[in-house]
Amino acid sequence: MAKEQFFHPESADLLRTLDEAAHRSGLSRGQAFDDFLHMLVCSLSGGRMEQQYLEVVKRHSRGKPGQRGCDSLAELFGRTVAAMEETRDEMKDILGDLFQGSITYGEAGQFFSPEPVGRMMARMMVSDVPEDEQHEVKRVGDPACGSGRLLLAVAEIQPHWTFVGQDIDLRCVRMTAINLALRNLYGYVIWGNSLADEQRLVYRTGFDLTGYISEVPLGDCPEPVQKLAVQSSLPTPPDEPSRTEVEGCEAIMPRRTNQLQLF
Repeated sequence: MAKEQFFHPESADLLRTLDEAAHRSGLSRGQAFDDFLHMLVCSLSGGRMEQQYLEVVKRHSRGKPGQRGCDSLAELFGRTVAAMEETRDEMKDILGDLFQGSITYGEAGQFFSPEPVGRMMARMMVSDVPEDEQHEVKRVGDPACGSGRLLLAVAEIQPHWTFVGQDIDLRCVRMTAINLALRNLYGYVIWGNSLADEQRLVYRTGFDLTGYISEVPLGDCPEPVQKLAVQSSLPTPPDEPSRTEVEGCEAIMPRRTNQLQLF
């Protein structure tokens, strides 16, 4: 097995608890992490995903109370929330760091944008918005969002905007939804292939008087969000951005080096 490597010290502490959960449940580390993400999403839904939660927790319920995998996962939940709270001002992507550093090790070339690069890209994009418009509620999208760290970078500057992410990996979709929800950022996270105009699942994030995450049909999303999901599949010239109109708002399809879209 490849050696774990983290950018944040909090991730190593979380890994120990994750491995304890996997050992107690007799599952692989990767499966335990997948289940943890699913259970965390369900927990943040305000009871709307109770059946999904019960189906997943079955795999972690063997043994005596206090010694079950689900007990370790509950502890992992608390430690994750505490780590995010301690690093709230920096918007550290703890989940993405844990995922890349100990679960996938960059499998299939899946490496997330370094957080300093994300902050630079966010500042470059936001600086293009006229100063008198920066306090308006705008939408920013990432068609290959990973764990959502580019969206978090924008949220450091404009937390009142609406954040839209899409990814082909369901684990990434859930990490992004959790990262947004635990910071009470409002947006939509779509599971689907941006290059093939495919959408399988949509999570809405932000407190809605019931919970912080909810499953919604794509048709219930604002029309610009629906169009962004479709437009992500359009080919983009490698050097020059193209511009289209979305309900009177300019949608900027950025250069290859910058995935963020303002619309």
